[in-house]
Amino acid sequence: MCQYEIDRDKQADTQAFFASMTDEQIANECPEGVTKIGRWHDVPNGCGVMIVETNDQNALTAWLMGWSGQCTFPVVTPVMDDDEARKTVNAMLAAQQ
Repeated sequence: MCQYEIDRDKQADTQAFFASMTDEQIANECPEGVTKIGRWHDVPNGCGVMIVETNDQNALTAWLMGWSGQCTFPVVTPVMDDDEARKTVNAMLAAQQ
């Protein structure tokens, strides 16, 4: 899960750039090894969150760095769906017995 915050002084230009991207550019924006699950925007405040899937920290970092001139990513943290979380917790509990 990656949260983003557009620099306030760059918000209008960054949002205009994003809005002008074609469907093809959006579909192909992630580097190899990173799959975008979804992205949600708080447009008036210039921030949002995206969920990606990757085993390649370098690819994710490089992609985020491509936006670093316009915004920051204050939170980049691993998250799991229900099934993965339950497997992880069950494995942890089993290891404690």
